[in-house]
Parts: sequence; structure tokens; C-alpha cells
Amino acid sequence: MKISLRYGVAAALLGNALSSPSFGQPSAGNDATAEHQHETLEEVLVTANPLNREATDLSQSATVLSGAALEQQLGNSIGETLARTPGMANASFGENVGRPVIRGLQGQRVGLLNNSLAVSDASSVSQDHAVSVEPFLTDQIEVLRGPSTLLYGSGAIGGVVNMVSPSIPQDIPEEGYSGRATAQGNTAADEEFVAGRLDLGASSFALHLDGFHRRTDDYDIPGNAELYPDDEHDDEEDHEEDTEHDDGTLENSFLKNEGGTIGLAWVGDQWRMGGAYSEYKSDYGIPGAAHVHVHDEEDQEDEDHEEEEHDEEAPVTIRLRSERTEAELVGRDPLPGFEMLKVQFVDTRYKHTEFEGSEVGTVFKSDSDNTRLEMTHNEWGPWQGVFGLQYTDLDFSAVGDEAFVPESHTKTSAVFWVEHVHLEQWQFDLGMRYEDVDIKVPSTLVEHGGEAGPPAHKDFQPFSASTGAIWNLSDSIDLTASVSYAERAPAVEELYANGPHVATQRFEVGDPSLNNESSVHVEGGGRAQFGGFSGSVTVYMDQFDNYIYQMDSGLEEDGLPVLYWSQQDADFVGAEMELRYDFEPNHFGHWQVYGFGDIVDGELGDNTDVPLQPPKRLAFGIDWDMRSWAANVLWIHAFDQDNVAPGETETPGYDLLNAEVVYTGPEFDAFDWQVYLKGQNLLDDDIRNSTSYIKDQAPQIGLNVIFGVRAYF
Repeated sequence: MKISLRYGVAAALLGNALSSPSFGQPSAGNDATAEHQHETLEEVLVTANPLNREATDLSQSATVLSGAALEQQLGNSIGETLARTPGMANASFGENVGRPVIRGLQGQRVGLLNNSLAVSDASSVSQDHAVSVEPFLTDQIEVLRGPSTLLYGSGAIGGVVNMVSPSIPQDIPEEGYSGRATAQGNTAADEEFVAGRLDLGASSFALHLDGFHRRTDDYDIPGNAELYPDDEHDDEEDHEEDTEHDDGTLENSFLKNEGGTIGLAWVGDQWRMGGAYSEYKSDYGIPGAAHVHVHDEEDQEDEDHEEEEHDEEAPVTIRLRSERTEAELVGRDPLPGFEMLKVQFVDTRYKHTEFEGSEVGTVFKSDSDNTRLEMTHNEWGPWQGVFGLQYTDLDFSAVGDEAFVPESHTKTSAVFWVEHVHLEQWQFDLGMRYEDVDIKVPSTLVEHGGEAGPPAHKDFQPFSASTGAIWNLSDSIDLTASVSYAERAPAVEELYANGPHVATQRFEVGDPSLNNESSVHVEGGGRAQFGGFSGSVTVYMDQFDNYIYQMDSGLEEDGLPVLYWSQQDADFVGAEMELRYDFEPNHFGHWQVYGFGDIVDGELGDNTDVPLQPPKRLAFGIDWDMRSWAANVLWIHAFDQDNVAPGETETPGYDLLNAEVVYTGPEFDAFDWQVYLKGQNLLDDDIRNSTSYIKDQAPQIGLNVIFGVRAYF
């Protein structure tokens, strides 16, 4: 049984990169018009599952975006790209920076992978740190929730987002070459964006090249940037000054980024090996954040001004640089008893500088090596399985007057094992993972000035296990269930943070006594398809012991609210539903209607709400195509979020209306092309993400029209 994938998955998969290795065989190339935009894709393999199973054969919830569905959702960040799928939200810092939120969990609890290995940037440390992967260059984005997440680290207790990119070629292009290019601009930020990819192959060698370039200005917003502006003005002059700055543009929300990849592979009949080098650069503003320099009376040279304080505000901007070198070795029948061997290695050099005006404030550096070994054993009767080892070595530092996290060296060793069996109407999944997380801090921060404190050493041994089942009740109905237990070691910032973070406008204080966080996850659901109707329903519960979160102390330091990293039990309860009806094509074209809804409620043991929770949502959409034309409309209603933690403000609901029209031009030899016109936030609504630290100061983009061209060859 093939369940229709969300949002009209269509367009042929690019190459064979998403399937099991077919060494020595040419890839299918890129055919943008091989399938209609809204036809159901019959097979989507999830590469983040080591057994390369289809999305509909997984016992846990899985979302897969590829082809036309991915092109429809693409945004400037991975968080924005996934925000319009069930169970997902965006921990945004304006429009251009955003990390995914899965079922109310974010930060360290969501694993971000690039080709099944950690992205290894600083985005999990703080929301203002951008993810150093360009969504436009990915072939497929996979979101896994539940049992399979434990394969990729105890930190992925909430879920895993795997971005499948073609950096290391998987096969030889069928015609010896293939590629694609995109160019687009928009009205709300004066965007200039171009991206391209080229794959070449001859004999047993394949070469991959890609790159992108983006420039945007400060973007337009519906009205006032402040959600709760101060209505009280001392005099008319103050009021006029506030009005002067309320011009419908979010100040300091610009984005400039670019990057590229070169990859080379040798593809034999039994073995494949290759490597790639990627570079990612990004310069962007942090809206709503301004550093304030406060000068004490002693610093004033003029005695006549001793009793005055002079505050100078400077915009906060970030310069991000990431270099990623990766290598891969894959072989069939490498050893007796094993049918597949896969070894991956990634070295990432990451630097992130926060500027306060033109002055360097804080410099974050992360150097990491990540090695992963997977061995798929021969079938043990009906059982299929994978053994694996993983080792990560991470050096992290933050240097500057406002470095709120100390230098640290973290070594993580892990072993994992997963098994799958299909017995007539039943399928079962089993898995477990054991880790040793060793954290060494040469000197802790005893105060926000960064003075050296005593060294620290922590060692944690998280253990995780899971089981899941699918009951094929009939050819049209599947029932799913899964139970997992997962542990997560505290992160360095949760243990040892001590200082102001200017970008998030918070003074963070860690707790070295934090213990492992653990969760019991229970999930059940059903998937059905009857003729043109398809749908799925999922309900779940997460019961946390020692849930780690930021507690508002009610105190202030340097004019910033003080938040303490703390622990207590927490419960999350939620549900997701998707429905779709596919009408038979007629002389009016091919129509599909669909809808989804999601809700999650997180509550701490003291009966207060978990911070930064997404709202409940309902959505309705229409897909249509006819010959060379295709179009879609999506409306999402988010309800008010009034379940807020102490110190948080309530977030009003919103209505998001998006639309798109695509024209596919006539084919020229092996060259295909499309032009598209998108309308985002057509109602020009004031949209605030309740999952964002700066939602009160930085709304999402207003009415925006995007025009673009795509080419495939």
C-alpha cells in the first residue's frame, strides 16, 4: 500500500542518490516533467534510516519533502522550509534565521543532519545562530520522530531533520551530465538569489559542483515591529520619534550569504568512495537586538558630567563561516555475514562572530570531527538489521567580553543497533543506543566578564531503546504504535553558561549539577487510503524526568532578564492529522484538496507551561495542474498562544495565506524549464512565532511576491 505523501509530492527523484547504492549503474538524471506536479510519488526511501526503507514502512512518524513538494516549501532557512508541515514550527530570529521545532521541542533536542551526519554548527546553542546548510541545494529533507532518532545521538530526543544533499556523487549521470539552476527575487526584501548544480561523470568517476548567492535588504512587515509597544509617552516629541521609526520595515533584518561544494567519487561494481568540500558564508542582522554600552561615572573624563550615564546603542550583526570536509566509503558484501558496509567522516571548522556596530563582541568557534560506521548484516531469517559505531570530537570556544559559554572539549562515543522484521500483517522495529559523553572545561566563567574559574569535568552515559510496530489491518488501513525510552546528556551551555547573550537579550546562568534528561515516548496512529482519499492521524505523549529548561528568575543583570538553566519533570501531549482527496482528472484539470491540524501542550511538574511552545493550527489547501500549468493555495490558521511560561508574553494568532502558479515550458532536447510566481502572506498579517525569543520585536515577513525561473538538464 502506498500512502499519498503530504503536499502533492511529485517530480522524479534527482538521480539515484536517494536509493540504495547501485554501483556501476548510471543514474536516471533529472527530469523535471517526468511526473505531474501533484501525482503521488510511489517510492520515497528515507536515507536517515540505515535500512533504506520507504517512508510508509516506518513505524514512527516520518515527513519527507522532495521534488515539487520541496520546491513549494523552500525558504531562506531550514526552519522556515519545514514550518508549514504538521507537527513542525520555526524557532525564528526574523525571516532569515530559523531552526526546526518538532512537537514543541527545539535546540539541543532536535538533531540536524547533513547526509546522516551532524551539521556541527552552533545553531543548537542559541536561536540566533543560523544553520549552515542552504535548503535550495538539498534533494530531500527527512523528518523522523520517535524510535529511529536514537540512531543519531542522545541529543535528538525530540526528533531528527536530515538534509540529503548531493555533495558526494552516488552514481554516474546517465547522459554523462545533469544539473539544475534557479534564480529568483522578491518584493518584500528586494531579494537577489541564484543557485546551481552540475553533475558530471565518465567511466567510473563522477564530479559534483554546486553553489548559491543571496542578497536581501531589511524586509517589509505589516506594521509596528513591537508586538506590545509602550503606549505611554512623556511628551508629543517622544511619540513623533516612535512613529518615525514605524515605517513598515524591520530594521537590521538583512541577509547576505553564499556558498558552494565540490565533490568527487569513484563508483565501482562493489565499492564506492568519495569526498567533498563545502563552504558556507553568511552575514546577517539580528532584528530587535541592540547592544548598550553603559559607562560608569569613573570613566567620564569631564567632571561636570560625573552624574550622567551615556548609553550608546549599536545594532547586532553576525558573520558566520563554515567549512565542511567529508569522506565516504560504501561497499557490498564486505565481510562474511554482512551485506553492506558504510563509513563516513566529516571534519567541520565553524566560526561565528557577533558584531556590536563595527566592534567585535563575541567570537564563537567550533571544530569537530565526526566518524560513523554502519554494517548491515545478512538476513537472520526474517530479520534485517544494522550495527553501528559513532565517535565525535568537538572543541568549542566563545571569546569576548560577553562570552556566556566557556571553552569546552567534548568527546562522544556511541554504539547502536537496529532490527526490523516483517511477518505477514505485522512489522516490528527494535533499536538501542549507548553513549559515553565526556565534557572537559579548562576554566569556568565565574562572572560575565569571563574571569577564569576552576576547571570542570563531567561524564554522562545516556542509554536509549525503542520498539515500534505496524499492523497492516487491510490493503487500505495501517495501524502504528511505538514506545521509546531516551536519555540526553546536558549540553555545555546548560551546565556552565554565565553571562549576557546580547543577540537573545538574556543573561544566562547554567547549573553544573544537572543530570541526564530522560523521556518515555508513546505514540499511536493510523494511516488509510480508499480510492482518492488518504489520511493519517497520530497521537503521542512524552513524559520527561529532569527536563532541562530556562527558568525566568525575575531578576535583571546589566539590564537583561536573568534566566537559570533548571530541571524538573515535564509532560507533552499532542496530536497531528492529515487528510487529502485526489479527484479524477477531467477537462478542468487535476485537483486535490487537503488539510492538516496539529496541537501540542507542554506542562512542567509545577503546573506551569513549558517555555516557547507552538500554537495549535488548522490548515486547508488546494493543488491543481493542467497540461503545462500548476497552482496551489495554502491557508493556515494559528490560534492564540496563551499557555505561556512565567516571564513570557502571550502571542496572538494569525492567518497565513500562500499561493503559487507554475508554468512548465516546452522541452528543448534534454533541457526543461519552469517559471513560477509565489505570493507569501497575501493577507499581510502580523505573524509572530511563539517559539522565538524575539517574537515580540521581530514579526515574520509581510506581503511578499516572489518571481523565479528553474532549469533542469
